[in-house]
Amino acid sequence: MNHDTRHVPDTVRAWNDTTTDYPRDTTVPFLFAGQARRNPDRPALEWDGGRLTYRELYARVRRAAAYLRARGMADGDTVAVLLRRSPEAVLAVLAVLEAGGAYLPLDPDDPEERLETVLTGAGVRHAITGPGEPPAPVGRHCTQVTTDAMAEQRSPADDERWGTDRRATDPAYVIYTSGSTGTPKGVVCPHRGPVRLVKNTNYLQLGPDDRLLATTALTFDISCLELFAPLLNGGCLVLPDPEALLSADALEDILRTERISVLWLSAGLFHQHAEDNPRMFATLRALIAGGDALSPSAVRAVLRHGRPELLINGYGPTEASSLVTAHRIEDLASHAETVPIGRPIANATAYVVREDGRLAEPGEDGELWVGGDGVAHGYLGEPERTAEVFVPDRFGPDPDAQLYRTGDVARWRRDGILEYRGRRDRQVKIRGYRVELDEIEIALTGHPEVREAAVDILGADAGQRLAAAAVPAPDARAEDLAVRLTAYARDRLPQYMVPAQLATVEEIPLKTSGKIDRERFMELVARQDGRAEGDGAPPRGPAEEAIAEVWKDLLGLNHVDRNDDFFALGGTSLYATQVASTLRDRLDLPPGASRTLIRHLLEGPSLSDFAARADALRNGGDEDESQVDFTAEARLDDRLRFDAPAASAPTAPDTVLLTGGTGFFGVHLIDQLANAGVTEIRCLTRADSPDAAHARIAARMRHYGLDPSCCENRIVPVPGTLDSPHLGLPDADWEDLARTTDLIVHAGSQVNFAYPYEALAPANVGGTRTILELAAAQRLKPVHYISTVAVWAGDGAAGTRRVDEGTRPGHPELISLGYPETKWVAEHLVLQAAERGLPIAIHRPYEITGTRARGVWNTDTMMCALFRTIAETGIAPDIPLPLDFVPVDYTAQAVVHILTHEQPDGRTYHLTNPHPARLPLLADRLRAMGYRLDDLTYDSWVSRIAELTARHPDHPMAPYLPMFTDSAHGSGHTVKQLYFAGTFPGLDRAHADAALHGSGITCPPVDGDMIDLYLRRFQDIGFLAPPQGTDG
Repeated sequence: MNHDTRHVPDTVRAWNDTTTDYPRDTTVPFLFAGQARRNPDRPALEWDGGRLTYRELYARVRRAAAYLRARGMADGDTVAVLLRRSPEAVLAVLAVLEAGGAYLPLDPDDPEERLETVLTGAGVRHAITGPGEPPAPVGRHCTQVTTDAMAEQRSPADDERWGTDRRATDPAYVIYTSGSTGTPKGVVCPHRGPVRLVKNTNYLQLGPDDRLLATTALTFDISCLELFAPLLNGGCLVLPDPEALLSADALEDILRTERISVLWLSAGLFHQHAEDNPRMFATLRALIAGGDALSPSAVRAVLRHGRPELLINGYGPTEASSLVTAHRIEDLASHAETVPIGRPIANATAYVVREDGRLAEPGEDGELWVGGDGVAHGYLGEPERTAEVFVPDRFGPDPDAQLYRTGDVARWRRDGILEYRGRRDRQVKIRGYRVELDEIEIALTGHPEVREAAVDILGADAGQRLAAAAVPAPDARAEDLAVRLTAYARDRLPQYMVPAQLATVEEIPLKTSGKIDRERFMELVARQDGRAEGDGAPPRGPAEEAIAEVWKDLLGLNHVDRNDDFFALGGTSLYATQVASTLRDRLDLPPGASRTLIRHLLEGPSLSDFAARADALRNGGDEDESQVDFTAEARLDDRLRFDAPAASAPTAPDTVLLTGGTGFFGVHLIDQLANAGVTEIRCLTRADSPDAAHARIAARMRHYGLDPSCCENRIVPVPGTLDSPHLGLPDADWEDLARTTDLIVHAGSQVNFAYPYEALAPANVGGTRTILELAAAQRLKPVHYISTVAVWAGDGAAGTRRVDEGTRPGHPELISLGYPETKWVAEHLVLQAAERGLPIAIHRPYEITGTRARGVWNTDTMMCALFRTIAETGIAPDIPLPLDFVPVDYTAQAVVHILTHEQPDGRTYHLTNPHPARLPLLADRLRAMGYRLDDLTYDSWVSRIAELTARHPDHPMAPYLPMFTDSAHGSGHTVKQLYFAGTFPGLDRAHADAALHGSGITCPPVDGDMIDLYLRRFQDIGFLAPPQGTDG
């Protein structure tokens, strides 16, 4: 894409207007020499038992530089510094720069093999080590010098200068980070980077009175901030005892006795000390923390108990000279799940870029690209890798400038604050060090007894740790391989890259795409030691043994007892459907047995009970679902009356209670209610506290591309559940909610297409009864009930071919699916309430799909699973399945328009697409994109997908397979066939059309443009693999 700033929004341009005056054309040694002249007698460097003034330090630096030049160092040479944090290390760094070179910090404790790789790759001709240290693994072309020898050099003449031609764009240092190919990569940073970081910047003003405590090793990129922030501004750098940094009490004592004013802490140390002693930072002028995502709880603790004058969250990669953005934390909302990373600092820029290369809108996730004067030159000796991530700045005013693609996911808030959202690749940070997990895997698989290895992170915040699993080679001695492999890793990797937990496994779990299933892998590693042997009775008989194997495979367990409870072991509704799908094949059960198996598992979740029921089913036991009396279920309590005084104007509510606000549709309802001017949106949310509920709502809004900050002050969380009496609220809260709510939007339900009616009724039917009780209490509150067109499935099975919005659905006994059965019953409860005087409206959307502009969709749906399955398997069912798609933002907009413009007089609204399509359109668009597809008959396709899900129980289609295999009641159809055109009735939408007429709210047709938008979105987020033979 060409350089053209016209497509940059004014807001983004303003947020990146960070240019300030600073000595951008000056080098580090020039500025340090200036401080030595201006502040010769002020302390420059202090440590336990020692102190150097600027005059003394500069003199030693000059002598050391003269020594390096005398030993053959030339302008532009890269000099290795193999020293721990010490006065000698500071001296060595400054001497290399004074002599006209660039320094390369290395940890002398790193394995010799790694050191040799780096020294050779960087072309190092000189390496500085400390006295008594073992010799560096240098080759014959590299000279090793010691700090003792440098100190003995005579002082050079005052007019003797080196590197006088050095420019601000010349390299100042090279820092090696972990590399994805298994080889570390060296980041080359010019003088302008650290100068921009510490001179005349806006996030922190530094001066001669500042005393900064050094906490990081030279190998960590932020060490350049610690070194140069004081020394280029006339302040004092204080070096502590390294052990003291690990003790909160010892560090607090140092901060006070040494009068430290500025402190940097890595996120890990910050979390540790904030938990142990948050009061310790109160004497600081500025505390900067970063290197990884900060824990909100740790930040709150410091703000509450030990707030420094400035608390700053600093963000930036090594490739941009350590810091690019900073956030001064004045306060942090109790519900905040993350700590913002702020705005670009002076002379830095930041852009959030979508997968298609365009700038993301506020609230939209994208990759963070950073720029400005701190951008590094690239990776030493790796032009191809450099070109991949250092790209032309097409957003800023300078066409020759570069941006660095961080690989981090971020988003702008509407106020111009950036939020960090995680990594888009497998690059992570551990204790502030950036690590490529692939490098560790490559090292582990280098062991002759290892066939395959995988590495990822366990835990969160300060408890994060690397975990690895290795598959032994066929001839491996497996009994102590994990111990030997850990020792092997210690010999080849820095300590921070050695996995804290290492397990040996039979195989690495894979997704159907062939990629490692990270979630199951982590569960497997985490649980390997937890259930080595069972304490109870082992499984008995073939059925129990077969089921135990399935449970172990799915849940990552080594052992299952016959009395173990599936859900207590970690089973979920998704796993339950996978169990049913797998067992149907392994136990040779009838095609329609999945729903029965799931019901049996819910009713008898112990291994022995479930196995007995499954065995009876295999031997010809009753396969019929338990019979539900829908008429009785749909009877509203005669004692419930709706004769209270009415609330305020039913179409102009100030306070709305919303259920289901954390769902895909629910968060868009919140957004539209806020846009409509609703003052308070009370969101019933399953959570332990209002703060946790608020955090969950905000997280779900962000997940679906919405900005919670635009309606944050309108959201009032109500922690509770639909399946509890009075929603689980204390009596006083229930009464207050009943007294002060103006209108209820009941969109919440438990959605599961495998569970039977009995499992879903407590939330979906019982919850609706409770909502109607609330609507009747204190004052009469209109209820807008969000239902589904699936309530018509029974009528279609009975032969009805078209229905209008004024007709009540019938034939619930033919619906044959638990979820729409509960919605049918709930609708009838709402309609009975309307007959008794409650103002209501029922909204029946068809398939709620991705947004109109960007295609943001909830991919955990049957339709998304169908999209993916057809594309990835290359087979499509030749079936008349309607694609009646209603984009989620359209549907939410329509509902909110209706509730604010139409009287709730009992009408029902069919929110369907006026221009639907059928499944062959999807196949056509996939072929147009390059996917190869074969059409199969319905029965052949179902058979193939059943085989696929049996082999891969975690396949996205597995939870929905019972709809395609199980028979519907009273017909020769499967459940899914009830929804085919010709069986499912046509839906009139006269009420909806009349209500939306003239509103400007339009639903786009289901055509090639809509399908292409969704398919591209799926590819962009990695949900759908590109067709074979393309670059994606």
